[in-house]
Amino acid sequence: MKQIVLCVTLTLLACVGCLCSYGRACSNGLWYDGWGGSSTLQTVELQTEGAPVTVSGTVRDAQTGEAIAGAAVQAVQRNAGTTTDQSGHFRLTLPGGTHTLIVSFLGYEKATLSFTRYEDYTLDVKLLRSSFELQEVDVVSGKPVDDNIRSVQSGISSLSINTIKSVPAFLGEVDVVKSIKLLPGVSSVGEAATGFNVRGGSTDQNLVLLDDAPLFNSSHLFGFFSVFNPDAVADVTLYRGGMPAQFGGRISSVLDVRQREGDFQRFELNGGIGLVSGRLAVEGPLVKDKTSLLVAGRSSYSDWLLRKMPDVSIRNSSASFYDVSVKVSHLFNEKNKLSLSGYRSHDAFGFSGDTLYSWGTNAATLKYTHLFSSSFSVDITGVYTDYTFEVKAEEPGNASTYSNGITVKNVKADFALAAGTHQINFGASAMAYEFQQGRLEPASDESPVLPVQLQPEHALESALYWNDEVRLSPKVSFMYGIRYSYYANYGAGTVYLYQPGRPKRERTITDTLRYSGGEVIEAYHGAEPRLSLNYTLNDRTAVKLGYSRNRQYIHLITNTTSVSPTDIWKSSNTYIRPQVGDQVSLGLFRNFKQNAIEASVEGYYKRIENMVDYKNGANLYLNKTLEADLLSGEGRAYGVEASIAKQSGRLTGWLNYTYARTEIAIKGATPEETVNNSDYYPASYDKPHTLNLVGRYELRKRVILSANFTYSTGRPITAPLSHYVIGDYIVPNFGERNQYRIPDYHRLDLSLSVLPNKAKNKRWEGTWNLSVYNVYGRNNPYSVFFKQVYGSPPRAYQLAVVGVPLPSVSYDFKFR
Repeated sequence: MKQIVLCVTLTLLACVGCLCSYGRACSNGLWYDGWGGSSTLQTVELQTEGAPVTVSGTVRDAQTGEAIAGAAVQAVQRNAGTTTDQSGHFRLTLPGGTHTLIVSFLGYEKATLSFTRYEDYTLDVKLLRSSFELQEVDVVSGKPVDDNIRSVQSGISSLSINTIKSVPAFLGEVDVVKSIKLLPGVSSVGEAATGFNVRGGSTDQNLVLLDDAPLFNSSHLFGFFSVFNPDAVADVTLYRGGMPAQFGGRISSVLDVRQREGDFQRFELNGGIGLVSGRLAVEGPLVKDKTSLLVAGRSSYSDWLLRKMPDVSIRNSSASFYDVSVKVSHLFNEKNKLSLSGYRSHDAFGFSGDTLYSWGTNAATLKYTHLFSSSFSVDITGVYTDYTFEVKAEEPGNASTYSNGITVKNVKADFALAAGTHQINFGASAMAYEFQQGRLEPASDESPVLPVQLQPEHALESALYWNDEVRLSPKVSFMYGIRYSYYANYGAGTVYLYQPGRPKRERTITDTLRYSGGEVIEAYHGAEPRLSLNYTLNDRTAVKLGYSRNRQYIHLITNTTSVSPTDIWKSSNTYIRPQVGDQVSLGLFRNFKQNAIEASVEGYYKRIENMVDYKNGANLYLNKTLEADLLSGEGRAYGVEASIAKQSGRLTGWLNYTYARTEIAIKGATPEETVNNSDYYPASYDKPHTLNLVGRYELRKRVILSANFTYSTGRPITAPLSHYVIGDYIVPNFGERNQYRIPDYHRLDLSLSVLPNKAKNKRWEGTWNLSVYNVYGRNNPYSVFFKQVYGSPPRAYQLAVVGVPLPSVSYDFKFR
């Protein structure tokens, strides 16, 4: 199997020579600038007219030389346009004649390029930073003003780091994931919940990428902060609808986070100081105009807040995190580029001094980019990610260390080809997994704990994909794609056989199958088609239709709503089948006031095969027969998302409402393996109603007031209805699963930002931010637990994580 994947990858690479002839610039020598051009073109006079011509090029920061992804390139006379890709490249096909190109991106001055009687040409466009940034909240960064109408895909949102910084921060810490949760179709189960839920999906159904490296925990401190340092982030894109075929492995969404490159021309220092954390970033050229470096780090100092808490157990606890991001970029010449990204994060939480929880991520990405021509390029990428979770018990009678984790190694080749009205992406990937299912070791010679080691799982996932975006006419465009994935769970490993017709339990094991190292235990494969269609009714209105199928081969096994030491990532195997999601969506998109106001309504329906749930009383901790406590069912998710956004003026922001339902039905072979009589019941993260309002008002040119309000339905719980008394024990009698809900959630946050005077050539810039989280002190319940009282009904108690207003002040600075 590994040989097959290697052969396919080599075959694709061998095709380069053939495909290179497709791009005319490869043979006529017109591609000269790539990343290394030095001139900014304002007016270009060319001598050929009549026939259609191709204008292509790269958009970069004039100061740093960094490629700008998502910049808008518009041909004014033809009302046509495009955006730059992740490498800053663009390509437009225009008829002969006179044209004016306007290139723009949020936070930069526009560049205007005029053409008269031209032929095919390649440009190197450099944008100057504007004298005053953060003028407006742009929900989709760097897009053309009518991109929501013209773009093929629906269910896609891009946030610039400037937009993220405009949202009120929790304790002064700018947060990528909290900003994502304010978008339509996105929610979370509670105040301090790790991860997020997209269109009725669980947290493990989201693929989170940092420079192509998958992350398996996107939160610090149990969900209060995200793992992304804002000083290192360039842009964030969330695909919650029909994702392009180059993405795979999850069935709900892809969160693609790209780190900035360091400045190629001068050194710069960025940082910030808040109540609970501080951050610092240094960037600059190692070799001017050739090699750049960016190093960014954050660390918390939050224990002083815990010392102020009235509860003794919390006062004696500790909590901390840190993360470090590094990126080195080297330009060999105008056609070849190499970048290396590194990331490390670590969290620690000690409860009352006797138990220490810690988890961390190590990730690295090595990417080589080659431009064959102005229309054809390739990215060859190698990725490594290692995630571990550890619990240390320090009490003398039970001193022990428990750990689990997952390791991923990935190699892929991604090709991009622009041919006429087609924008084609194709490639191949191979990803190796190692799952550490759990290990328990005594922490001292005196500890009575016996060592336990569950056997690791190994798997290989490979894929081929083809994606083509086609513009048939000014009114009709579509994107189609196909991804074919193959997944093999291989040994060494053990598979238990259970007695047919009886519930899976350790006592019903009838036989044991053992597989040697490298031997395939179970294999799955299948096609994943994708289709998006845009029909533009007029310049202000479009209808979009989408369909996608996704296969997910790895699963987060957890029966809690927050991070827990029992949570483990597990491979699909003999008993745990891959999740398969089919989603259809239909949306109407409309702009008003010359594209200053964007509105949309989009509905979706998703069917999910092999959703994982749990038996009553399931045991996930060091369970060698874990499959016996898991259940598999059929899920369905459906909903409607309505959004309106104002993009310009002193008052900007967006309002969205989401109605979303997620239900699951489990009908097992026995009553013990059937839930709620096999009827559909709400998933634990089902929250029908979500409302988000984000606003930003410019009080003065440098004084900005921001606010966000969020409301959502409480999540489902299973409640005890009565109890039995057996001897000295009270045994609760629970009702049907997830038929009750905790109270609804709502919260208001405010912030006031005083921005620096953006005078040019100013070396020091400082920004003050005052914010209040949970302004009116809503005591939002995170969970509800029940206490059994002899002779009385069960008594309910609720746990609130943040039940008071939390003010904060922070100071951000930049030194050039």
